[in-house]
Amino acid sequence: MSTAPDSSDSSVQPRPDVLVVGAGLFGLATAYHLARAGKSVTVVDSGTAASGTTAAGAGFVGLWAAGYAWYWNTSELALEQYGIDFYRELATTADITLRETGNVWLSTTEEGYRDHILPFATHALKPEGARLLDPTEAAALVPGLDATAVTGGFFHPLGIQISAPDAGLALAEAARAAGATIVENTPIASVEVTDGRATGVRTTSGELLEASTVVLAAGSWTNELLAPFGRTLPFARVIASRLTTPDYGQASIPTLMLPELSGLWVREHRGGLTYGSGVGYEALRVNNTPAERRPQRTDLIDTMRAELAPIISRLLPGAADAAEQTEWTQGVVSYTADRRFLAGAVPEVADLFVVAGDNESGVTHGPGLGRLVAELIVSGVSDTAWDADEALYDPARFAPAQYADEQSVVAAMPARREVDATRTR
Repeated sequence: MSTAPDSSDSSVQPRPDVLVVGAGLFGLATAYHLARAGKSVTVVDSGTAASGTTAAGAGFVGLWAAGYAWYWNTSELALEQYGIDFYRELATTADITLRETGNVWLSTTEEGYRDHILPFATHALKPEGARLLDPTEAAALVPGLDATAVTGGFFHPLGIQISAPDAGLALAEAARAAGATIVENTPIASVEVTDGRATGVRTTSGELLEASTVVLAAGSWTNELLAPFGRTLPFARVIASRLTTPDYGQASIPTLMLPELSGLWVREHRGGLTYGSGVGYEALRVNNTPAERRPQRTDLIDTMRAELAPIISRLLPGAADAAEQTEWTQGVVSYTADRRFLAGAVPEVADLFVVAGDNESGVTHGPGLGRLVAELIVSGVSDTAWDADEALYDPARFAPAQYADEQSVVAAMPARREVDATRTR
């Protein structure tokens, strides 16, 4: 990555073409692609770049539409492949700890193998080289895995691992190098609208920052900025937690996914492991938890430690002692009513765009969604050179206030696992 002057403390350039609110992966990817397309861009964030939910990302990237997320199709697959290729390119000029590990789905019961593993083998989007694994083959692919703890698995060879915090910072530098300005520690209070068109934003200190187009990429806080226009995006905001062990000499392993164990995922991290599951998650509405950049819900951490330590020790016996000494990280993710992203124009205000609704896969899909929104701003349509379907992510697919509250959004969401969706039909 070429070196650019540090613009983190710079003033906003006079009326840029585009002003992006939010310097997480979504906002930075959008700014990067806009700057590469020749637009003048300023990114404004309430904190420092890539320090919110992006910094809490687990950093595993894969082709989730090819069998895991049954509600996605070739459009999401295009975003996923773009993300993989994007990080590979980013890694040529910045240290983002990229590893070409692939992904392995595992089952621990015969029922789990039937319901969650076998369907991969016949999926229409199965990538080349993907294959079923018996327990011995799984253990051969995953150093330290106890073959007797699993009943089988499935291997996707194209998945990668990165450091999400490092990738976020590298993307910020890439955006700067492409010409974007990043203004940090500047909270935004409102979007300014003149004659029905977005004309900039106003900071909490009262300063007006003008622009020809505004993009909201403020994650779980986006609805606060949309509220004056009668538009409420269908978010269910959720605290997501992960644990990280100390270094105990663990070799690199594919990202492990165990759907039957509350969505447990495991990956190697600096000689140890980092992992998480649904037991460390909680919707903000449950306990009226505020949407903080970095939550501090240690009760969720205690529950997750108690439940996951025995499971990790059974799967990877070498991690047994380390699993009792974990550190933790939390962020706030936003699920949408149909589990698809929100990327496009806000119907109520001209020249106002949004990119949001990470569905706990923002690291994977962020580069592609940023590209998509940039294309819509520059030319009004997405590039036909790839299969991303802009209509699937159009905010206008939802009525302005279609859901009464976040509980209503949760009730509308498709089941996470295809087997569960089939049982409820």
